Amino acid sequence: MSIAAEEAQLREELTHYCRFAYQRRLVSGTGGNLSVRLSDGRVLITPSAVSLRECTPEDFITVDLAGEKVDGPAQYVPSKEVHLHTAVYAARPDVHAISHLHPPACIIFAVRNRSIPLVTITAEVRLGPTPVVPEAPSGSARLATLVRDTAVAWPEARLLLLERHGVLALGANLRDTIDVADLAEDTARVAYQLSLATGVGERRVWDVSVKNEAGMHIYPGDPPLETTQVRAIARGDVANLTHLALGAHTGTHVDAPAHFIEGGATLEEIPLDRMVGDAIVLDLRGRGVIDADALRPHALERDAIVLFKTDNSELWERGGFQRDFTYVSRDAAEYLLARGVKTIGMDYLSIEQFGSATFPVHKLLLGAGVLIIEGLDLRAVSAGPYVLACLPLNLQGVDGAPARAVLMR
Repeated sequence: MSIAAEEAQLREELTHYCRFAYQRRLVSGTGGNLSVRLSDGRVLITPSAVSLRECTPEDFITVDLAGEKVDGPAQYVPSKEVHLHTAVYAARPDVHAISHLHPPACIIFAVRNRSIPLVTITAEVRLGPTPVVPEAPSGSARLATLVRDTAVAWPEARLLLLERHGVLALGANLRDTIDVADLAEDTARVAYQLSLATGVGERRVWDVSVKNEAGMHIYPGDPPLETTQVRAIARGDVANLTHLALGAHTGTHVDAPAHFIEGGATLEEIPLDRMVGDAIVLDLRGRGVIDADALRPHALERDAIVLFKTDNSELWERGGFQRDFTYVSRDAAEYLLARGVKTIGMDYLSIEQFGSATFPVHKLLLGAGVLIIEGLDLRAVSAGPYVLACLPLNLQGVDGAPARAVLMR
């Protein structure tokens, strides 16, 4: 098919699905915008301030991947969300159509910053995860960046919720995007009615701490976990009582500044909001080192809690300590400090390259007051936003402590 014939066909499809979205009440007024990618790399997108119910094949505008108008009616400009669309197309070659819609039931969950509960079998199979993109001004470069990062972090997601804004449906063609948005709206409506009927909201909890047990991974030179049964019912005692001996940095644990900074803050001096709160999991698998270049594509907010999911999470399945783990470079630490991140979490027993004699990354981050959580197991979670609760033992005057860490959504 020639480019001209392809474009003519896609203009007809855009017209049909714009009107279908309006009829299905997935949008209202002049809200919403749809786009489709042409095989030559250009993008057809709906014009700004024109209701989807009134769009005709001649109204659509062609833009390049920079969001600049290439062709279209002189009186129209592209939707103000054009950069949101093109950012996804540039980052996701598999996406060929995008529908940004405002379905009301979905927006209930987007306002709550909650994914849509997959309450039906159909939703679980055909809808899948619906991650939430943090709020940013409509039409802003910031929103485009956040959407792009979420689309990259969640390649399996067909629908993204935009906090207080609407949804973004991604697909191989326009029909896919409208179908998934329609299914999401029905699912959200059922989930909302179910929550009203039961008075119970869904919250998932993932345990991301490692098991403390005999034979567990121990950093070389650290004391191993030892358990001694002091009292036993089987021996005639009234209760069982176990004596524990372990290092402060055993398994999943928190590093206080005093770990590497002489005179630095000890554990009880660290505010709990460094260990509990909104967190973002970054999927950085496939890298032997986390450097600044690995972090730049991701939106890192000031005072963020950032957890790194790397190939390390698979190392927990191997026997004994693994020396070839992914680590954080000094330039990445400097980038994190420049972004104002308050806490980082790593999915192995150290953020530092194994064999380091001076531990510059620990010293740089802890010296600046950045809390470090080590020993996470992130195998069971995908990239995206969560709530973290990582509570170390309430020990006094120590340089760190083992912790139980969970992620919630």
